[in-house]
Formats: sequence, structure tokens, C-alpha cells
Amino acid sequence: MNFDIQVMIDTIWVVMRAVPRTFGIAAVVLVIGILLGAVFAQLKMKPVPVITPLVRLFVSYMRGVPLIVHLFVMMYSLPQASSSLLAIFGVTVQPHDFPSLIIVITTFSLLEAAIESENIRGAFQSIDPRQIEAGQSIGMTRRQNLRRIIIPQVLSVAIPLFLNAFLKNIKGLSLAFTVGVVDILAQARYAAALSYRYLESYIAAALVYWLICGVLQMIFNRVELKLQFGETRRQGV
Repeated sequence: MNFDIQVMIDTIWVVMRAVPRTFGIAAVVLVIGILLGAVFAQLKMKPVPVITPLVRLFVSYMRGVPLIVHLFVMMYSLPQASSSLLAIFGVTVQPHDFPSLIIVITTFSLLEAAIESENIRGAFQSIDPRQIEAGQSIGMTRRQNLRRIIIPQVLSVAIPLFLNAFLKNIKGLSLAFTVGVVDILAQARYAAALSYRYLESYIAAALVYWLICGVLQMIFNRVELKLQFGETRRQGV
């Protein structure tokens, strides 16, 4: 086997062009997932008849089905549903013209919302109720209790989980090429199709993923240490 290291190096630079796009999609997915997840977590902690059981069913379904299956389901259902809905308002959109990027963001965001709902609920449940009672005993209002006691502790637990979720989304987006969205892996596949050097191209993609994940993990570890240090100081330990 004739391995061409120069082709691999050249492909690395080609693949790097897709990094900003992958980062952007992963960030959008994370933000939407956190916002929706917070709503789902609230509904779980304060049940609402009919709605809360549906949310629990949705979370169970999203977490129990492989991501690739979700992508294919969305690929065939979302364009049709969107086309029919827009037709009600007099807007004509052909299903085959539906943007693949919307399919990817919708699918990943819904899955992320299901995951983050559990993370956020767990973060709230990690707070010792006695701390809230202590705040109330010294005359804190509900808003002050939320701002000074609850939110700082929730963030110290949830932020490392959010950062790891961002890292997971970057790697998970390697499946986006199945519906036509160009990410890091898709860029490597296009480079391989031009050079016919598939091994070199895939190794180049692997090295880019490895580098990104390594750098981000170091940054996230430092953020987590700072959060832990801040929490320790806040508790007066």
C-alpha cells in the first residue's frame, strides 16, 4: 500500500475549511437544545396534565432511538410537513428544495433538548433545599434566592455538561453528510473523491477531529476548574 503523506497534509488544510461551519452548527444546536431542554425540565419538575406525560414520552423516544434514524425520519417527513404547512399560507415550496441544513439543525436540536432536559433537571435537584431555606430565613426574596443561591449552583453543575455536549455535537455532526450537509467528514469525502486517496483523506479528517477535541477539552477542563474554585469560594470552604 502506497500511503502518500503529502496528500494527507494537503487534505488537512482542505478539511479545516469546514471547521467554522461545523462549529457554527454545533453552537446553534446547543443553544436551541438548552432553551428547549430548560422548558422540558421545568415541565418535569412542575408537572402539567397531558403536557408533561407527552414531554416524558418525547424525551424517552429521542434518547432511545439512534441519531441516524432520527435524521432519516426527519429527512423524509420534515420537508413534506413544512411544504403542506406553508401551502396553507399560500407559500409554495417543493419538498426537494427544503434546506438540508434545517433538517440537521432540527434533528440535532430536538435530540439535544431531550438530553439537556435531564442535565438541567439534575442540576436543579443537586441543590440542597436547606440552602434555599437558609436564604429565606434571612429575608431573601424569591428572586434574590434564585440569583444568589440557585442559579450559581445550577450553572456550576450544568456548564461542564453543556461544554461536553458541544464537543459531542461536533463529532456527531459527522452524520450530517447523510442528508447533504458539508461538515468536516463530508469535506474529507469530497477531497477523497477528487484525489482517489480515501485512506489519506479519512486519516486527515481523524487528525482534525482529534486536534479540535483535544484543544477544546483542555479549554473546558480549565473552565471546569475555575467553576469548581468559584463554587468552593462561594461556600466558604
